[in-house]
Amino acid sequence: MHRSTSGARRACAVGTTIALIGLTTGLGLVTATAASADEISDPTTSVSAPADPTAPTDPTAPTAPADGTPAPDDAQPTTPASTEPAAPESTEPAAPASTEPAAPATPRPTKPTAPSSSAPTADASAPAAARIAAEIVGDAKVGSVLRVDTADITGPYAYAWSVGDGPTVSTTPSFPVTNAEIGSTITVVVTGADDVTAEATTAAVTEDVTFGGDTTSSDEPLVIDTTAGTTFAQSFAVTAGSGDVTYSVGYSDPEWSDPTDPDDQPESYLPDGVELDPQTGLLSGTPTVASAFDFTVVASNGTSTATQYVEVVVSPDAAIGVLASALDTSPQDLFQDGRPATAWIILPDGSISTVHFPGDDAVEPTFEDGGQPTVPQGQSLWISGSAIDRFGNLTEEWEDGEAFPSPTITSDHATDVIALDEDTFSTKVTFPHASVHRLTVAQDDVSVSFPVTVVPTLAVPTAAVPVVPAAAPLAPVTAAHAVDRRLAYTGTDTTDALPWALAMLLAGAGLVGFRTLRRRSQR
Repeated sequence: MHRSTSGARRACAVGTTIALIGLTTGLGLVTATAASADEISDPTTSVSAPADPTAPTDPTAPTAPADGTPAPDDAQPTTPASTEPAAPESTEPAAPASTEPAAPATPRPTKPTAPSSSAPTADASAPAAARIAAEIVGDAKVGSVLRVDTADITGPYAYAWSVGDGPTVSTTPSFPVTNAEIGSTITVVVTGADDVTAEATTAAVTEDVTFGGDTTSSDEPLVIDTTAGTTFAQSFAVTAGSGDVTYSVGYSDPEWSDPTDPDDQPESYLPDGVELDPQTGLLSGTPTVASAFDFTVVASNGTSTATQYVEVVVSPDAAIGVLASALDTSPQDLFQDGRPATAWIILPDGSISTVHFPGDDAVEPTFEDGGQPTVPQGQSLWISGSAIDRFGNLTEEWEDGEAFPSPTITSDHATDVIALDEDTFSTKVTFPHASVHRLTVAQDDVSVSFPVTVVPTLAVPTAAVPVVPAAAPLAPVTAAHAVDRRLAYTGTDTTDALPWALAMLLAGAGLVGFRTLRRRSQR
């Protein structure tokens, strides 16, 4: 803003008036000339009108001093020499005028008012300088270019930039912020054409966090490939960023997440056995579940954040055996007609567990250790299976839109009818003859065998049906077998893996999620 000089002129006028009053007081003059009557006036002081040059001279009027000092200018108002201004309410008669010439009385100067802020400076003719507020445009961050808002200052301008309490480091209109200024403040002093200055200071300089490298997104994440049972480590430390940087796991797609659900927190999207260090940004661990895991790594320094989209793809380890199942009814009809059903789960070491379906969709199935697949003569079993690794991961991938990779099913009875049930992606085996049959389920060069008891249709109800022990040895347990018999998705020993194995059974039949979908449709 261009500053006005009227204040300076007023200061000069007031100063001149005060000086003249003091001068006339010392010399006994009866008047004082005001430098500017319209700029200073005392409401308590009487001002006389100018004398009429045509009026006769009053012999009793005071004459000019004998020392030759000129008489007051008739054009200037004078202050009465011998009397105070009379109060308007006074009723006393005025004293008669003296017939003898009176000596000039010492004038009583009017007491000036208290000095104001416009009192003269040492050099009253110089323009008054002032300091006004200024604004720095731009963020105090590395990579920003700072400028000054000079709307209230008259140019041309002079700039002086400094860092912290240091000297001037730049005199240009703008200031590029580099990492050398991190943690320091930046100050600029702007001087205008009329010596008006403006000063502004930024907050401490920070640097935005960034991961560097290629930009990632939900559709194009950073992919980390690893194998179940293999330890890996991936650093997500930012390549730039000031202050204390912390790291956290976030949702890859928040629209499909529910933060209010305790089981749907961001950390639940990490692979089992993998953690993110919140101080260093190191993602590490030993995953055991073969799948694709999508999440984000978020870095923050309190003033900025950076997000890295990540997908960890865990492939299954080498196959160590086959997990098989046998069901005495079609998987397609398992939850539809309300009939009780029985399934048997055969683990890679040949051990068998039995699952009983009560025929009521509202009642959960029950599990028991042991048992053996049993079917009436002429009836069928639906067989499913898949090669798995030591963590229970299916080693055969099931691509969307493709048929589930079916294992190869063989029987030690040539008369058994074996056919793929294309509706359920399982294999239907029909048993024409009553006896103990041995089925083998093979995939990925590994297999498992188990006995099936075929009950004669004409058998006497009280007759005991002998259970023939397996004649052939079960599939060998490899070294990988013995290392870890824990199955994926459960974190439990194989003897407690029945719920997951049942899920595998239904997956092989193409009915994953069927029960859940059916319940939702009935709500």
